[in-house]
Amino acid sequence: MDVTEKALLEEKRNELRDQLEISGRLVTLGEMAAGIAHEVNNPLTSIIGFSDLLLKENLSEEARLYSKYIYEESNRVKEIVKRMLTFARQNKPCKNRLDIHTILEATLEIREFLLKSSQIEIVRDYNHEIPWVCVDPAQMQQVFLNLIINAEHALQNTGRNRRLIISTFFDKGQVNISFRDNGPGISPDTINSIFNPFFTTKEPGEGTGLGLSLSHSIVAIHNGEIKVESEFGTGSCFTIVLPVDAPV
Repeated sequence: MDVTEKALLEEKRNELRDQLEISGRLVTLGEMAAGIAHEVNNPLTSIIGFSDLLLKENLSEEARLYSKYIYEESNRVKEIVKRMLTFARQNKPCKNRLDIHTILEATLEIREFLLKSSQIEIVRDYNHEIPWVCVDPAQMQQVFLNLIINAEHALQNTGRNRRLIISTFFDKGQVNISFRDNGPGISPDTINSIFNPFFTTKEPGEGTGLGLSLSHSIVAIHNGEIKVESEFGTGSCFTIVLPVDAPV
């Protein structure tokens, strides 16, 4: 008896079950992240406010240094909390229809000095004829920034001429934005985990592990997807695919 069809159905059933299990875990994790973020926000606001007031006082040099450190680190935590809320989809995007290249150039301007300092060549392969897309510019800039910073980190570990190619193109009715680096690539052992929350290959203190999971969530909110291709030892390519006709 030919059991091929039955085996394929069973395989498909297992895949769907795994996807549902992962979705359930992500929902639970999102709810937990939102709860933690809201609980942290209240005391964090007080810490930032009082440290800001301290900095306006006539303090000794040592006390001012400590107060400034408290203020800056508290704001860093505030940004992490903001990312957690976005991951949990508590922050609704404020979408506008615009040219994606405007956001790309604004993001590159933020990192221009560091990119040059790291001797990373930026190659722009733009198609300015692609349609405008409906996105939240601040959230999409966060996605682009995360991908550029990850590429910077990867390129630090290569002896080749460091290069990041940013391309835009139109394919199958969708706008594509790709970030391709010639770094060491992603290990086959970790590539399936890179979008998991709090997963990072960076050294302790260098990353929160929220960058790619946050980017994945933001793109999903925009009814798009983010894909990765990587050849270990050669480089990686992250591609964001966005619909053109998404509602505002």
